[in-house]
Parts: sequence; structure tokens; C-alpha cells
Amino acid sequence: MLKARYTVSMVKLGWLLTVYLCLSLGLFIAASFTINGAIIYIFILPQFYGAVLLWWWLRVWQNRTKVGNLKQWIWHIVLALQILAMLVSPGNCFGAKQGDRCYSNLQILVSDVSRTGPNLAPHWTFVEDAFPGLVLAYGVAIVVGLKNVSIVEK
Repeated sequence: MLKARYTVSMVKLGWLLTVYLCLSLGLFIAASFTINGAIIYIFILPQFYGAVLLWWWLRVWQNRTKVGNLKQWIWHIVLALQILAMLVSPGNCFGAKQGDRCYSNLQILVSDVSRTGPNLAPHWTFVEDAFPGLVLAYGVAIVVGLKNVSIVEK
């Protein structure tokens, strides 16, 4: 199962990556309407995606007549990290300006914490603190996934 590959032309792969990153950015922004989430999703993630796309399209241009072999298991990890990052992202930051912590989307989904307004529920600090690390791991996984694309002749 770990040797499963997906073969596609480099130009199609470039367009697939472009569409994926655009949809991914939209999903990340939709997952959090908080200031803490916006800092990552609006000010950092688009620049990272832009750098990845620029690097990838330069690679596509150099190898436009070839095909790329994706290792599917790496991209399963990328998608899992993306889902985890969206779940632990800040979902309710009421009182954050006064020093309160943000509730995660996961806690909002599975407990009685509301999406807006004050809450008295205890914070899941382990989940809330995992947000920056999971976003970073997601970014690293994208780079690793693209670095492991083997490019071969048609």
C-alpha cells in the first residue's frame, strides 16, 4: 500500500496543486472567523502557498513534457494534517483581548461551547496549543509531498 502512486502530466499536476491550494485556503478561512485564526490564515498561509506555487510552477515549466508520480500515502498525511489543523484552530476567541484563551473548533463541535459569546467551560489547552504546530506540520507535509514527486519521461 505504501508504494501506491498516482501518475499525471506535470502541467495537470500543476493545475491540480493550484486548485487544491486555493480550495484549501478557502476551507481554512471558513474554519475560523477569529483574530488568532486570521493571523495565520490571511497573513501567513497565502504567502506560504504562493511560494510553494511559484516553486512548483518553475519545476513544472522545466519538466512540462514529463509526468510526475505522486506518492499517495504522503498526500493522505497532508489531508489528515489539514483536517486536524482546522479542528484545533481557534473557533471562539471571546475575551481574547482581555487575555482569555480561544476555544478550538473541536471543542465547539463536541461539547456545549458556543461559537460566539462568553463560555464557562474549561479550556482544552492541549488541543488549543496544538494549533500552530499542526499548521506548521501541514506546511512541511506539503513541501515533503512535492519534493517526493518523481519526474519521469512519458
